[in-house]
Parts: sequence; C-alpha cells; structure tokens
Amino acid sequence: MSKNIKTEEKKRKRSKKKKRAKKDWKAFVYNCPYLLAVGVTSFAVMLYSDEIGFKSVVGNAQTVLAQVSGINIFTQDVPMEQMSDQAVKEAEELEIMDESESDRIDNAGECKIEEDDIQNNDEYNRDDEAEEIQEKSDEKIKGITKYETYKPTDTDSRYYSDAGKVALTTEYPYSIENDSYFNDAAFLGDSRTLGISDYAGLDAADFYCDSGMTIFKLLEPDGVTYQKTGDKEDLSQVLQQKKYGKIYIMLGMNELGYGNTQMYFEKYREVVGQIREWQPEAVIYIMANLHVSEEKNNVETEFNNININDKNAASARLANGTDIFYLDANPLFTDEQGFLNEELTFDGVHLYAQHYDVWRQFLLEHAVEPTEQDNQS
Repeated sequence: MSKNIKTEEKKRKRSKKKKRAKKDWKAFVYNCPYLLAVGVTSFAVMLYSDEIGFKSVVGNAQTVLAQVSGINIFTQDVPMEQMSDQAVKEAEELEIMDESESDRIDNAGECKIEEDDIQNNDEYNRDDEAEEIQEKSDEKIKGITKYETYKPTDTDSRYYSDAGKVALTTEYPYSIENDSYFNDAAFLGDSRTLGISDYAGLDAADFYCDSGMTIFKLLEPDGVTYQKTGDKEDLSQVLQQKKYGKIYIMLGMNELGYGNTQMYFEKYREVVGQIREWQPEAVIYIMANLHVSEEKNNVETEFNNININDKNAASARLANGTDIFYLDANPLFTDEQGFLNEELTFDGVHLYAQHYDVWRQFLLEHAVEPTEQDNQS
C-alpha cells in the first residue's frame, strides 16, 4: 500500500511540472510581445527582399510548368498580376531585347550605307596614298639588275671562277631616242668599242678607245686614243674639263688573263667612282663584254665565256639603277648555248661591220635621261 501511495505522489509531481512549464512559456510569450513583433517583422522582410529565394523558387516553378505544358508564359497574354516578380522581370528583359533587335534589323540598311560610305572613304584615302606613293616613285624610279642562275662548273684557274649566274640588262623604263641622244656621250673601251666607233654611225659621240685597252690603264697618263683626232688623250684631264651627259664603258676582254676577277671588280669600282666625281651629272652605262664563238672558246686557257661571264657579273654589281646601268647586248648576237654566233663574226671575237647597226639600235632603245635627282642619289 505504501508503494501505491509513492507512485501516485510521483505522478502528481510530474503533472504539476508540465502544467508549470506550459504556463511559463505562455507567460513568456505574453510578457514579451517585443520579441514576437521582431520575429514576425523579420520574416516579412525576408519574404519581401527574397533573401531566402522564395520568388526565384516560384518563378522557376512557373517556368518548369510552362515547359512541361508547352505554354510560353512570355508570349501568351498572361495577366501581369498572375506572374511572379522574377518572371515579370525576365519577360520585360526579353521584350527590351526584342525591341532592340527589331530596331537593329529595321536600321540595317541605314547602317550598311554608313559602313559603305566609310569603306568607300577608306578606299578613296588608299587611292590618294597610292597616287602619292606613285608620284614619289615617278620622281625617283630605280632600276633593278637581275641575274639568271645556273649550276657552276669547277674551275682550276687563278684568273677566274664560274660565277654561276648571268647578269641581265638593268630593268628600267628606258626611253627610245634618236642619234642626237649621243651628242653629249663618251664611249670608253677596247677594240669592241672601236668597232662601234667605226661602224655604228654614232658620229656625234666622243670615242676614247684602243685595242688592248684595260680598266687598269684607262685613266693612266699614257692616255687613250681620241678617235676624232687620232691623238692620245689623258682621260683624267678630259673628264675634268669636258662635261658629258652619258658615259659608256666596255672593258674586260684584255683583263681575262690579267689578275683575277676580284682585282678587276675593285679597279672597275675605283674607275667608276672617279668618273662619277668628275662627271656628277652623267648617266654611266656599264656595257657587258660580248661572248666569243664556240671555236674561240677555250676552257683550257683563260680565254673563254666562263671567264667573260665572271667579269660581266662582277661589273654588273656596280649598277645602282638610278645613274649607273648595266647593258647586256649578248642576247642579240649569241646562240642558244651562249656562244657568239659564228655567222656574225670574222674572228670569233669581233662582229662584222654590218652588224654594229643592231648594237646601235639596242643603245637607242635603252636610253636614260640624266636628272638632278638621279645625280644626288
């Protein structure tokens, strides 16, 4: 019996504690309305500012439902109040994008015209620039001396080597002149130049040439024969006293067995430099030495076309395309193998008299007028 009494007593105590705890919680809430107001206000603010992503969740849910049902909520007439704020915002952005795209398409023609105008202006400016460059280019045209290369052969000579290339006439917009072009011209050279003097009919030009003449003796005091008088003239004095507009030089045949090609080139460069100093306004033409015939060509000696070509390629290096030009008349007189045509020569070296007229015409067709700008180059 005492046990039952104790049990009942414990139950009453637990019941009292529960009632007291419930009473204390209600009293706490009742006595602290400030805390309750703060809680309700915070929850409302969170919903309004969408810090918990409620609007986003609703908008996403609407989008998913629209995709599942096949309804485009942005194109159908859905009342604005039935759309979430996020959905409304997206719809407005799409509408703005559509309007912008529409404006761009509507104005595409106008924009294209403006772009075309800009492009045309650019082309116009480029044309102006091109014309300006062309005008400057016309003021100072520069010729180019090109070479045709080939596989060189081995040589065992102290006089020359195979250059492996053939110098071509300087490319330039030459003018075609008449015989008066040579009124102020001087020709300097050896027996080939002497042939031009005798048979080409260039009577107005001055010829200073001798058989056996070399680039090493040209300006020496012993002098060179002036063909109009037959007297020896010291060219170093003549070229300082008389002004020429054109000077033609052809030397190299008698140098084939004298020194080597490098010595020949260095002396040729020295002579041309000295003449330029004495004749600053003259156009200088470096004339290629004619090849010899196949019969005369002897690779066992220095008298052969490989050596001649080596000398020609060396002297052509002096052509600058502005006031010094390289002229090669060999194609007029040689065969397919590069030998002097047997039918045009009486000794395999010099032309028959009647063929110098071809050489004369070649010179007339490769004329350059001296200009002040060329001489300042």
